[in-house]
Order: sequence, then structure tokens, then C-alpha cells
Amino acid sequence: MKRLTTSNPFLYTTGILLVFLLWALISFSFGQGNLIFPNPVDTISFAFSLFGNSYFYQSLGMSLLRTLYGFGVSFAIALVLGSLAGEIKILQKVLRPLIIVFKSAPTAAFVFLFLLLSGSSRAPVWVVSLLAFPILYDSVVSGINAIPKEIIWASRVDEGTFLSTLLRIKIPLSAPYIFLGLMNSFALSFKTEIMAEIITGDTGKGLGGMIRLYRNEDPSNLVPVFAIALVAIVIILLFDAINMLLHRIFKLPEYGN
Repeated sequence: MKRLTTSNPFLYTTGILLVFLLWALISFSFGQGNLIFPNPVDTISFAFSLFGNSYFYQSLGMSLLRTLYGFGVSFAIALVLGSLAGEIKILQKVLRPLIIVFKSAPTAAFVFLFLLLSGSSRAPVWVVSLLAFPILYDSVVSGINAIPKEIIWASRVDEGTFLSTLLRIKIPLSAPYIFLGLMNSFALSFKTEIMAEIITGDTGKGLGGMIRLYRNEDPSNLVPVFAIALVAIVIILLFDAINMLLHRIFKLPEYGN
């Protein structure tokens, strides 16, 4: 019994239940119906109704597609630069200030910048790329830096070329770090993509566009807004659960430490 109550799935489920309990208490404390903070019952009921709406699936698909596109571009660049920086320490130090800028700059500022440069439909894609890049870059560099020096020396003794050593040894051995970086950054990228859709004002297909449409139709009812946000949170929680599973499979430090 003790092992069951201290297991990760039990604790994770308990945490989710506490979130819903806190949600219900906050909603009750406001006492303004669905105007300020909708209750979880109405929100969950509306969320289930979305699954019978074809436009919802189209919007979800478009948000995921934009996220994947921006994410793919970011990963390709991060893999190349991260691999070079992991091998060339001078390059790693030179790029560090740039990575810090990308990490610390307000996301909303980049949304407005890309809105002017590429328009409302493409701005979320580039924002995702910019947001995910430093996380993916760090995961590649960290993975390469974590490779035991003995393996690096052995590869040099074998007189392997830089490219062959990178492809045959360094990237495969860095895979756990890279996969974890992918999981961490994708969940964050998905959330940011939806936020970018809302800020840009694009009411086309996308979860952010759906939120704007519902908000414009009835500003006094926040249930649809919370319901769409809840669906996005569930998707992110799934990625988080996979993230924890990867930590256990690859025997990395316990998630959250």
C-alpha cells in the first residue's frame, strides 16, 4: 500500500485532482458565474462537446501543424549549431550570450516583430522556432559534453573524421538528452503557438483563433475559452508524462529535481 501511494502515477494523479479542487474553490470564491472564473464542471462539459465539432479538429490540427513546422526548423538549426558548439568550445562560448538573449527576451515582443515581418498566419511559426531553439541547442550541447572523455579519445585514435565521429558516436550517445530537450520544448512551443495566434489577432483555423472567436461572440462567457485551454493543457500533460517516462528509461536525474 505504501509503495502504491508513493508511486509516480499516484502522486501525479493526486496533483491533478488537487488542481481541479483548487480550481473549484477559486471559481466558487469569485461567485460571478462564468464571467470571471468558470467552474470545472461547466468547462469540462463544454470541452467534451468540442469533440463533436469538426472545426475544433481542424483548428487543433492547424495549431499542431504550425508548432511542428516551427519546431522542425528550430531543431534542424539547433542540431547543427549544437553539434559544432559541443565540439568547438570557443564557438560554444561565443554563442552563449545569444542563447541567453533568446531565453530571456519577452516572447510577446517577438510576436509583434514577426507579425510585422511575416504576417499573422506565419508569425506563430517563427515565434515557436525562436522559443524552442535555445532549449534544443542546450540539449544537444549538454548531451555531447556528457559523453565520457575516454570515448572521445578512442574515436580520435581511430582517426575518424569529424562528421563520421559526430554521426556514429556523439549524436547517438547524446540521444537521451536530445529526446528530453525535444519533449520539454515541444510542450512549451505548443503553448506559445496558441498564445501567438491570440496576440496576432488571426481568427483563422487554430486553437488561438477559436479562443478569439468565442471571446468576441460572448465576452461574458469564459467557459469556451477555459475549455479550449483545458484541451491544450491535457495535451501538454501527456507530453509531460512521456517526459517523466523518458527520465526513468534513460536513468537520468529524477524529473523535477
